[in-house]
This record gives sequence, C-alpha cells and structure tokens, in this order.
Amino acid sequence: MSINGKYIEAEEKTYCSNSCFEKTLEKCEICQTPIHSGYSITRHNYCDKCTDESPSCFSCGLPAAYPTQLADGREVCNRCTRWAVTTQDMAQKNYDRALRHLQTWTSLKLSSVPTLELVDRAMMQNQSQDLRKTDSPVSVRGLYSRQTYMKKRGFFGTWKESLADAKETIYIVDHLHDEVFRVAAVHELMHDLVHEHFPRLKDAPLWVHEGICQQAAAEYSRRRNYIDVLQGIESCVDPDYGDGFRYINSITGFEGWNALRRWMETVEVDSLPKAAPK
Repeated sequence: MSINGKYIEAEEKTYCSNSCFEKTLEKCEICQTPIHSGYSITRHNYCDKCTDESPSCFSCGLPAAYPTQLADGREVCNRCTRWAVTTQDMAQKNYDRALRHLQTWTSLKLSSVPTLELVDRAMMQNQSQDLRKTDSPVSVRGLYSRQTYMKKRGFFGTWKESLADAKETIYIVDHLHDEVFRVAAVHELMHDLVHEHFPRLKDAPLWVHEGICQQAAAEYSRRRNYIDVLQGIESCVDPDYGDGFRYINSITGFEGWNALRRWMETVEVDSLPKAAPK
C-alpha cells in the first residue's frame, strides 16, 4: 500500500504515522506505555522510567508493579504477593514437594530430613550472619544448618561428636512466591543430601557446595519451566553461587545427575582451588 504525505521510517520499515509505529512497540509491563527505551528481562519488558523508579521485588528480583511493603521493609510485587508462602503449613507443603523432587532426581533418600522453619527477614539475617555479610537475594532466601553436640566417652575419655544428637534445620524466609520457595528448598535440601551421601566433600571450598546446590535448583527450574528463576541462577554474579554454578554446570553437561554424581565421587578435593574457575 502506498503512503501519501508524511511517514516514519524505523528499523528499515515504513509507517504511516507515529501512532501506527507505536502500536508495534512492546509495552512496559508496569505502566503499559510503548517502550522507546528500556530493558527486556527474560519474558518481561520495562521502560527506562519504571526500571529506574520501581523497587526490586524481594521474591522475584524484578521491578515491582504495585508492590506491597512488608513490616520489615521488603517490597513484593503484586504477582508474588498473590502466590506468597506466608504460613508454616503452606511452607511445609511446598517443602515436601521439593523433597520428593530431589529424591526422585538423585535416586537417593535422606535418612533424616531437616526440620523446616519459616522465618522473617530479621531472623534470617541473624541466622546467616556468620556465613554471609550481605543481604542480597542469593544469601537471604534459605539457610541449611547442622549442629552437632559433643559427648565425653568414659571417665578419662575424650570429647567426641555425637551424630545421633545432631540437629538439622533449614530456614527459608517468608513471603517468597511458591515457585521461588520450592527452588530455595531444593537448594537447601541438596546441602543435606551432599552431607549424608558425599561426606568426602566436607572440606571442599564453599563454591563447590553452593555450585552443586545451585545445579540442583537449576535442574528443578528447567523441569518446571520456571524461566525467571532459572535466569536468576544462570546470571548470578556471586563468586560462590554464580561462578560455582557455572563451573558445576559445565562439567555436568547434558548427562545431568549421573555426571554430577561421578564428579562428586571422584574429584580430588585437596586439589580444588579456593575460587571457582571461570
């Protein structure tokens, strides 16, 4: 069709008017205006203004549309608020689902399943302060804790660790979207599975443990098509979580769990570098 009068050319295409051109543009997920300049994150599109002015959702990490501010200052977008895990009962149901997946994927059982505790932000920071000094999403969502107790053997005996009295707890912070919660649960449960079935990795660097657990979380995300969560795992810049995952993922390849298991059973722990190879 020929165009009479003024026209607009953009990206090697011709439009009869600015109104016609704007109909072809992606719309901002928050303000619904055509995006002339902005950002695309997986399947989400945002204009510059909303990206700059919107708070990041604590749960999904994306610019938050119509956020709800929690008492502790966290802000959660409307989508995550709708599916947020807010009670211990809800948390336990999602935790059990994550456990079933992990045991099916690995074909390994946990002889004792850690107790789950749904906690607020302040308690999570208090529990994790000895391990992580930042309050980034990768560090505040979940924590695996194993406490062992010492018992003295005999009148003149020595103090030894009592495995029977070990207390295992997994803490996960509240108000996560249920998908994000289950991914966090898979990650933390994987810590316990590694402890039970691959004790030779006990003294491996932190990036090894976090990389393995992120690999389990990524596998779960792929199977459930949790695109946003998977993108967050793959693009994480943290040296232990991000670089650790990318190295473990590179040696796992398409073979998945079988390759990861062989590596955990055969790697020379003493030869592992302090930082994940890039």
